[in-house]
Amino acid sequence: MRYALLLCALVACLPARAGDDQDRFEEQAAMRAANNRVERSMRTERGERAMWLKDLEVAYPGKVPANPPDDAEAWFALLAGGGDEWRKSDASAAGVGVLYERVVQRMELGPVPTIKRDEFARYVKMLGRNVPPVAGKEVSTDDEADKVFRVLDLNADDELTGNELTPGLREGKGRSDSDGNGRISKEEYRDYFKRRVDTKSDALMSAYKTNDKLMRNLYGGGVVPKVGGAIPAWFNTLDTDKDNQVSLFEWREGGKPTSEFMEMDLNGDGLLTRNEYLRSVKLKDMTAEEKRRETGRP
Repeated sequence: MRYALLLCALVACLPARAGDDQDRFEEQAAMRAANNRVERSMRTERGERAMWLKDLEVAYPGKVPANPPDDAEAWFALLAGGGDEWRKSDASAAGVGVLYERVVQRMELGPVPTIKRDEFARYVKMLGRNVPPVAGKEVSTDDEADKVFRVLDLNADDELTGNELTPGLREGKGRSDSDGNGRISKEEYRDYFKRRVDTKSDALMSAYKTNDKLMRNLYGGGVVPKVGGAIPAWFNTLDTDKDNQVSLFEWREGGKPTSEFMEMDLNGDGLLTRNEYLRSVKLKDMTAEEKRRETGRP
């Protein structure tokens, strides 16, 4: 009995360790912040109308008129197939579900199954006035850093030490621990997190400028491939209601770990679309390449 109590005491005194979930949470938060920064920069740089034209050209090559008398009428004719309503199901099938959601969020329509012609016309008019989007709030790097810090601070003492440090913190501790006291404060972590976001943002923007088509796909402007291409078989299996997306509920019902869903659910809305899955794969590949460059390992 005495030995059992001693063993329990020793286990209780062992330092907590930041595991894979904490490391993954830090990585995902940094990528989200970088993704948000670059997307906002792209929208400011190019304008929403220019993005619509390019996204439509990707989905309907050779069918988008260059300078129509009325953008709204010309675009709606393409999207609605000549009808009076643009159906969400048709948008997903055509690979422009992201454009549909963009209108719904900007116009605050809610989860509607269709967008009417007059609603779309009002949306396009808003683009012409360059009204800031309702959705797409700017992500605060400090706020994101504080969220991750709280997750990593396993003993809640407002400092990160020893096994609470993620691999990134351990590898660059000399730079992150600015006062050299062997502990990472919240302010020091904010500086470290901002450097990570800066690095990722630079990599994303560089890739965008190098390959415009790749980045349009990355941010939701590309055509969704048909099932059997880059989309894994589990996507169709888990999509039980056949709405071309996997909800968190469907994911859990399929016995899948929530942490994996969170990695792919880039906008955190609890829904994984086909395009979002493909973007998450691209982001994962780019992150792996970034780590290889940082560490010099193949």
